[in-house]
Amino acid sequence: MLAGGGALIKNLDKRIREETGLPVTLAENPLSCVVLGTGKMLSDFQLLRKIAIN
Repeated sequence: MLAGGGALIKNLDKRIREETGLPVTLAENPLSCVVLGTGKMLSDFQLLRKIAIN
């Protein structure tokens, strides 16, 4: 799943797919999904602690 500003680079999904052989999908709204996901993560500190690297 490509999200954020990098997802807006023309044909990046195709290049990654060709080079890695992995399926690549673009987020429907790449800039907003990063912000929304970050907001959800910050609202649940227990979940954030589970994935945090010390």
